[in-house]
Amino acid sequence: MMSLFSKARTFTLGNLHTLLDAALDLNSVGAVKQHVRDLEGAKAQIQGEAAKARGHVASAQGEVNAIELKIKTDEEHIDLILGDDDPTNDRVAEKLQVQVIGYQDELKDKLEQLAVAQKTAEALADATRKICAKHAEMVSTVRRLERMESTAKAKEDAAAALKQAGSAASAAGEVSVDNIQQRMHDRSAVADEQFKDAMGTVSDSAEETVAQIQAKQMIAARRAKLAAAKNGGPQAETGAHREG
Repeated sequence: MMSLFSKARTFTLGNLHTLLDAALDLNSVGAVKQHVRDLEGAKAQIQGEAAKARGHVASAQGEVNAIELKIKTDEEHIDLILGDDDPTNDRVAEKLQVQVIGYQDELKDKLEQLAVAQKTAEALADATRKICAKHAEMVSTVRRLERMESTAKAKEDAAAALKQAGSAASAAGEVSVDNIQQRMHDRSAVADEQFKDAMGTVSDSAEETVAQIQAKQMIAARRAKLAAAKNGGPQAETGAHREG
């Protein structure tokens, strides 16, 4: 049982050292985050193994204590039997001594197992401290890299905005304000002339209409005069005086 546990402990610690010594690309936030996740998994595993190791130590220590108590009890009985000055029960003492010898051999094995369990527990406790410290360090590294990445992104966005603004300003600088003003002035002058032409057309049309009305009135008067002259002199003269 202890051999299997020792192999598991060796495998676990070996994987842990590989994980702790892993080379990382600190320029990649994703790689560091993945390493943190690996450390979290390993931390949970190593903490579980450390708990088992402490359990094995406690169990082995309990077995050692029990055997030592048996040895102590049997030796006290042996001393008691040998001290009664009755040689007839010495054979009982011999049997107890044989039993003590067996307990002592068993105790030797249990002490070796206890030593292994203690060594394993110490190694796993040390590994737990290391991986917890490494995990805390890498979590801090991830946060620092995220802040740096956020700052770099903000700077990149600002640089892009400034570049775009510079391009817009450069394009605006290529347009002559004087040329724009001249074109606007020319358009205004043309519009003025067009307006004058339109007003002149309207005025001419109005004057022509008044002249036509006057002409019609004069023609009508002349017709009346001619008709009166044709029909009789006095009326024509009266009409002439009226006209005059």
